[in-house]
Amino acid sequence: MDNINLKRVADFNNFMVERHNIFIRKELNNEPYPWSDDSILTAYSFCNVYRELDRVTIWIRENWRDPHADHPNLPFAMAMARQINWPPTLAEIGFPDTFDPERIKGIMKARKDRGEKVYTGAYMLTGTLGGTKIEQTIDKILTPLYANFPTKFDSLEESWKSFLPYPGFSDFMSYEVVTDLRHTKWLRNAPDIMTWANPGPGAMRGLNRIFGRPLDSKQKKPLFIQEMRDLLALLNNTPLPLEMRDIEHCLCEFDKYERTRLGQGRPRSRYKPREYEEDVL
Repeated sequence: MDNINLKRVADFNNFMVERHNIFIRKELNNEPYPWSDDSILTAYSFCNVYRELDRVTIWIRENWRDPHADHPNLPFAMAMARQINWPPTLAEIGFPDTFDPERIKGIMKARKDRGEKVYTGAYMLTGTLGGTKIEQTIDKILTPLYANFPTKFDSLEESWKSFLPYPGFSDFMSYEVVTDLRHTKWLRNAPDIMTWANPGPGAMRGLNRIFGRPLDSKQKKPLFIQEMRDLLALLNNTPLPLEMRDIEHCLCEFDKYERTRLGQGRPRSRYKPREYEEDVL
């Protein structure tokens, strides 16, 4: 930890605190826009500090995860939810007490034919497995997963690794599913909640900024993970209760913020008050 820049750690912490304060002012206190004097945070869309506060995650939690907390299909349901990640589609499909591929494809195709949105716009989902995107999701990704679903949930990291061999489950997508399962009986008591997270490209850039390296600097993933642990240790007495997922998640958002602040680029989405609430709720 000797080479860590404490000024940059403070910048990172201040970013997280102000982003969460925006959530409090907006969602809990019902204050009018803008909710901050920070022109970047009010002009562009940034994820919440806590993924559990994001709108799609709230929908999944309230409609699938919590009501079906003890259902044996819940881990598969979380995988299906994140492959689609659009609440109106998930609501029409319904929780998969059983998995009926043809029925689900029919619902998704009907939405597409009606000109309605089928998938999230938040994930960069690419169709590379053959067939239409819907056929790939159901036939090439979810059907093989359902037929041979991972059953060992000893830790976040090992569970994440167990999804990686399946088509459609990249480092990122596997991590999204495991993050949902972290809040279920399958991984709620995982031993590595405070010691492991999967650093994505944005988090790696955020770490490079904090540690004063070139933005495209590469190092082995365990070294990035150790740096996230170091950050968590430095920030464990701050007002925000944090775990490793929060550090990784916010490093990516901090990279977006710094990219804008330094004139190196901008986030792809400008903030539009209440821009998609009506579609989700």
